[in-house]
Amino acid sequence: MSPPAIQGQPKIRHDEQTNSVFLEVSVLGAEATKTKWYLEEKEIASGTGAYRMSTQEQEGGKKLIICEIKNYDKSMQGTYKAVFFSPDGKENYATFTVKSGSIQTGDGEKCHHSGTNFELCKSLDPERLKNAPEFYEKPKITQKDGGKVIQIKIRVKSHIEMKAEWFKDESPLKTDNRIKLSTEKDSSEPDGTILLLEINDPTKEDQAKYKCVVKNGEGRNEQSLNLVFD
Repeated sequence: MSPPAIQGQPKIRHDEQTNSVFLEVSVLGAEATKTKWYLEEKEIASGTGAYRMSTQEQEGGKKLIICEIKNYDKSMQGTYKAVFFSPDGKENYATFTVKSGSIQTGDGEKCHHSGTNFELCKSLDPERLKNAPEFYEKPKITQKDGGKVIQIKIRVKSHIEMKAEWFKDESPLKTDNRIKLSTEKDSSEPDGTILLLEINDPTKEDQAKYKCVVKNGEGRNEQSLNLVFD
């Protein structure tokens, strides 16, 4: 069974009337009752102080996982993380960096070979945030030619021109005769682009965290994948 999949982008809402901050993430394939929340790596529980956790059922079997921070003030700022689990124990997580004056969100997947990360800032124009590049499918890793070629495929859409950068363990990825990058239009999605990373004759040195950062004039997004050989 696959780990829980994040649907869309995690969100942070601020209710000005109650001064509550809501951290929300839509997930498919998660057993909601097992979800754990953390602030700066310290677990917090529903009903503890200002925190209230809840879940809402959504269409298609998705669940909206919510953490409400009541009466938010500066002492509650920091990095929050929601960790959710599939019925067989595979996990995924979303992180929310909450600061006074600006609120950022990020999500990252923790599993054998795939992940996703992005950053947004609430202090930016919300309409612009909507138009940042968007990943519309989980990244895929496939093998060809009996394992002689590993291909990482990422699908992303943008209504305006964008550019993509690849990284290996946080350093810019260098291409050569073995490692090749390519881009092609996705015929199934009007604004879609398929980004391909191909590794020929893979070795143990190719095991690493690979990250693809996509940017357009209105925002950025990124996905990361941990490539591990069994």
